[in-house]
Amino acid sequence: MDFNNQKSSKDSGTRINEYIRVPEVLVIDQNGKNLGKMNTADAIALAKEAELDLVEVGATSKPPVCRIMDYSKYVYEQNKKLRKNKAGKAKDQKELKFSTVIDVGDMNTRIRRAKEFLEKDHPVRITVQRKGRQTYQQARAVFDNILTNFTEYSTIEPEPKSEGNRITISLKKNVTSKNKQNSIKENKALQPKGE
Repeated sequence: MDFNNQKSSKDSGTRINEYIRVPEVLVIDQNGKNLGKMNTADAIALAKEAELDLVEVGATSKPPVCRIMDYSKYVYEQNKKLRKNKAGKAKDQKELKFSTVIDVGDMNTRIRRAKEFLEKDHPVRITVQRKGRQTYQQARAVFDNILTNFTEYSTIEPEPKSEGNRITISLKKNVTSKNKQNSIKENKALQPKGE
């Protein structure tokens, strides 16, 4: 067993070879054939004989299911699948930041840019950040004003998030979401009276 395999198994949580510490395992060989229950030490010896690793693939089974395979190749394939799934799921999220004292021209430019990203199917995160002595109410008023420009888009989260000195919400292109929180009517209802 090489050192890289030891390190990888520790990082991923997958047990291989000597790290499998149960007395008996269900073994599947490198060709996919079920070899049945086997003493763990014998299974490890069988894997080493084939110059491969014994990898635990079903830890919750009784006994655990282990497969004889090239562990480094297995890790490579799993990472490749993960990268492919991430790439296929969604485009990169874009974030546009606003302050509570932003100039109207700058605000309009960022809103226009956000809409361009949304039209290209990028999810967009709108963040309003307050500084110094600016109140939450000031930030929320700017935030609600910005959201009135995105009535034709859906929110990803059901409610805006308030974390420390920022308020954020993520938007996406389609409007089929039942969590649409950004209509003009709803924003007017959320605004404090007198604004």
